Amino acid sequence: MSERVIASLGAGRQRSLLRIARQTIEPYARRHGYELDLRTEVVDASRPAPWSKIRMLRELVERYELVVWLDADLVIVDMREDLASELEDGRFFYLVEHVHSGWRMPNTGVMLLRGGSESASFLDAVWSLEDYANHRWWENAAVCELLGYELDPPRPARDTPLLAQTKFISPRWNSIIDAPARQARIRHFPGYAPRTRAALMLAATAESRLRASIGRR
Repeated sequence: MSERVIASLGAGRQRSLLRIARQTIEPYARRHGYELDLRTEVVDASRPAPWSKIRMLRELVERYELVVWLDADLVIVDMREDLASELEDGRFFYLVEHVHSGWRMPNTGVMLLRGGSESASFLDAVWSLEDYANHRWWENAAVCELLGYELDPPRPARDTPLLAQTKFISPRWNSIIDAPARQARIRHFPGYAPRTRAALMLAATAESRLRASIGRR
């Protein structure tokens, strides 16, 4: 099994977003020793494109000890820290929970998974939740279900086996406009039209370059 990889998917109208995102993903991968698997075609056309994330991850956790997922509509603005610094014993799944406007919702736009059977079983369970295939949050809704969250509004409702093996990491790893994190490491722009996302990403890319020029990344 290889050591670790960063994966992303930008298909259709999101290809242009992935082109922007890779401007910071590639140097981050070089800095922290990750291979890259950045794709522009859906893996499974039987469901909406966001579900191909689950198919990609299922493949990768068989091949890598550590798998990082980054959505195509984000920019790494602070490259100094390795996401793997969040690893701890007894947990195989890592992501941010956003808290805003009465919501508490995990966000699958940035995820870290340990390779192996636990992650494989988890991803199989996500895919099996066919009732969420066309939900407005797609695979994110299925992950919330497995974590024990209600969705209307999003909030924790019960303990689950997955929740016990999950670590909610600092919001700095997935800062969104509705729940901005101070000193963000990754700025993520879900929910906007592609053109708006591209403009926001370009501004964040400029921020990343500025930080590099003054030695802050």
